[in-house]
Amino acid sequence: MMQILLIGLGAGVAAALLFVSPLSGTSLALPLFILTGLPVAIAGLGWTFLAAIAASAVAALLLALLASPTAAAIFLLLFGLPIVWLVRLAGLSRPTEAGREWYPLGRLLLHAAAAAAIGLTLVGLLIGFDIGTLTRTMSDMLTEWFRLQPELGAPPAREELEAFVRLNVILLPYTLAAMTLVVLVLQLWLASLITRASGRLERPREPMWQVEFPPVATPIFLGAVALSLLPHPLGSISATAAGTFGCAFALVGLAVLHVVTLGSALRPLMLTAVYGLIFFAGFPMLILALLGMAETYLHLRARRPGGAPPTPQ
Repeated sequence: MMQILLIGLGAGVAAALLFVSPLSGTSLALPLFILTGLPVAIAGLGWTFLAAIAASAVAALLLALLASPTAAAIFLLLFGLPIVWLVRLAGLSRPTEAGREWYPLGRLLLHAAAAAAIGLTLVGLLIGFDIGTLTRTMSDMLTEWFRLQPELGAPPAREELEAFVRLNVILLPYTLAAMTLVVLVLQLWLASLITRASGRLERPREPMWQVEFPPVATPIFLGAVALSLLPHPLGSISATAAGTFGCAFALVGLAVLHVVTLGSALRPLMLTAVYGLIFFAGFPMLILALLGMAETYLHLRARRPGGAPPTPQ
């Protein structure tokens, strides 16, 4: 128990430092912030979820004392509590005739999407999310930025800026929710690699291409998309859920794409193009989400010539 507490203490300090890294203003600030939950995930996967609880509590306490209670709450809602819950589920297993059956990856992804949506919604309620106010603030900032860049020529009219900014503000719950889920998944994946390499992870390695989103996710996603058309705040809250569940389906779609392109000479080019478009534009996520939903009911991976691949891809 003492070892678990010490690991939790060290992981909590590391998580708190990563959370406040944007204050440094360096080029590494964003990558470090994205890894905020990684120490908590490593502690949880390698030393049971009790270590993750200790790490989250230590990080939240440090942030409350050195930054603000609001910073501590944001950390807990976006990183601490979701990761504690997910590593707890990841450690669940039951004996079977073939050995042990571990909690399915697809259900882990379902819980990750729900946790990201709930956490981000509560953060929005905590710090406030008003479309009109945010649009005016960002429009003022962009107007001032263009004013200070005369080499760019005549600045666009404020009405044009406001229309552009308002569209991005309306899309913010979708995009921020998707990015939050990606960050959670990335942290857990990296933590699994580190703890497995150190011999601390009991859960065996599983082929990522096999992940299947439970069918119950489809009505949740479609219902959230429909409700997101309602006015703020219900529309914004529903958009957050639509963003996380849509992103989860897109991750399944990526797994499908990796499988169905096996054996094709154009596979490297296709995958490079898709990942590049996701990074720079993001719109392929919509197509991948539809592909992920289709996989839930049509089992596209099993229909490929030769069936699903026998080794992790």
